[in-house]
Amino acid sequence: RPPANTLPGGMAHTAGGRKDEPEITYWSVVRQLGPEYYLTYHKRPCVRDSLLVGIPTGAVIGGLAGVLRRPVWTACTYAWFSWIGASVLSYEYCQYWRSKEKEGIRQMRELMEKKKVKVEARREERRRLKEERDRLEEERKEAERRKSWSYWVDKNVRFW
Repeated sequence: RPPANTLPGGMAHTAGGRKDEPEITYWSVVRQLGPEYYLTYHKRPCVRDSLLVGIPTGAVIGGLAGVLRRPVWTACTYAWFSWIGASVLSYEYCQYWRSKEKEGIRQMRELMEKKKVKVEARREERRRLKEERDRLEEERKEAERRKSWSYWVDKNVRFW
């Protein structure tokens, strides 16, 4: 039986409680993601395109720094930072346009649903009007038939 002053979920050094959750570190998150996360990284949207923009950008900037007689370490640093910067900017640009495209698709779906409702309402109205016309036509034909002599004869004259 635990002590009476122990609180559930308490932290260390408070009423005898213990830490419920382990401390989250960078390496624990990296291990938790697993190898398939890192092996399929290039298949995610926009990643491949951003890397295909960043790699040549880094090569050009690093090569330009080498041509301008910067020290090798400095040229490599320029290349690395320009690769990272160009890749991140390209990735964000691609994600921005993907979000715009998704928003456009969402709006298109809403418009299509509204259009479908309107078309169904129009179709229902046409069907209702057709039924009304057919009913009126039947009533008109019945009224004409009642005005004829054959109707009077059928109604009033009986031959056994």
